[in-house]
Amino acid sequence: MTRRFSRRAVLPLLGAGALAVPLGAGRSAAAEAPGVPAGRVAALARGFNLPDLVPATAVRENLPALLAQLRRDGFSHVRLPVRAESLSPTFSGTASRSAALDDLDAALDLLLGQDYAVSVDLHPGGGLGPLYRRDPEAALAAVVGAWSAIARRLAGRPASHVFAELLNEPPTGDDVWRPQAVRLAAAVRDLLPDTTLLVGPAPFERVDALADWRPLADRNVVYVCHFYDPMAFTHQGATWDSGGPYGAYAGLPFPAALPEPAVQRVLAGLRRAGRRDDEDALRASLARPWTVAAVDAGFAAVGTWARAHGVPAVLNEFGVLRAVAPRQDRLAWLAAVRRAAEANGLGWAHWDFDEGFGLVVDGRPDPGVVAALIDPGRRPRG
Repeated sequence: MTRRFSRRAVLPLLGAGALAVPLGAGRSAAAEAPGVPAGRVAALARGFNLPDLVPATAVRENLPALLAQLRRDGFSHVRLPVRAESLSPTFSGTASRSAALDDLDAALDLLLGQDYAVSVDLHPGGGLGPLYRRDPEAALAAVVGAWSAIARRLAGRPASHVFAELLNEPPTGDDVWRPQAVRLAAAVRDLLPDTTLLVGPAPFERVDALADWRPLADRNVVYVCHFYDPMAFTHQGATWDSGGPYGAYAGLPFPAALPEPAVQRVLAGLRRAGRRDDEDALRASLARPWTVAAVDAGFAAVGTWARAHGVPAVLNEFGVLRAVAPRQDRLAWLAAVRRAAEANGLGWAHWDFDEGFGLVVDGRPDPGVVAALIDPGRRPRG
């Protein structure tokens, strides 16, 4: 999810050389090597996102204890969003970049010390999208600039536990991003020969988009997808998109069909408030009922794709805003998505940690969310 988030000697050479990699190039020894080691795929099996550590913008005094508890509960992977603009010379000065890199080191020390696998996720803030719209090549250069700095801090870390996610929800069309992904993967591979890369389709890394994507030539790659369908359910009560309909929705259930009383109450409320466009959008969303079977079908398609290409995939964002969604329905959706991903061989990482979609509430893991994500019967004891 693209929301708020929360450098040097090699850049001139990398900026000229890496960006000149032609499409289809990058077939280094790493690209010809066998695929992702099984242990690395297993490490991505059960995870959560932990924003606001790079740069550090949140104070969580009990974070080490929380991480230890979640590790005991069975979580093995942390996706670490890193604000792209904070690490790119295109957007930030030397002091800001240095501070963000120090925050990256501190976060990696903490998470690796707790025996988590960590995927370092280059996550756009507010600057990269407009640059992509003006000048996609300049935007790619900014991304390469960030990775040239990040790679120097990852080079000494264990490749078995640290992954490099090239760019979260690339803020451009896939016609631009797909050939850029080839070039960016080659550039990062030159810097991190043994690191497993993560990449997915622009602009939203949807499950259905990944099922239509072409894998890269590099075999040491895990493919990522996100799932928030139906958005009217998972994003009900959203406050950050004033132009969208989701902030007007509250109390929508899952599963759901148009005739259900809870749905009709929401529709009637929208009608009384004069929000006919939002009412129409909700009716359109429910033209097909929201069901567990629909969730299963989406993941079956990406599972078939992964098996056909012989590549691993991970669902590294999914979640439901907790403010107005009925709690039991939220937990039912989380469990349904998690089961569908696992049934098709995908690891997963819940979005987010302790904000609106939180796994952690009031400084403690939400036991209902933990249970929906990790079956009590397979949770490690002790």
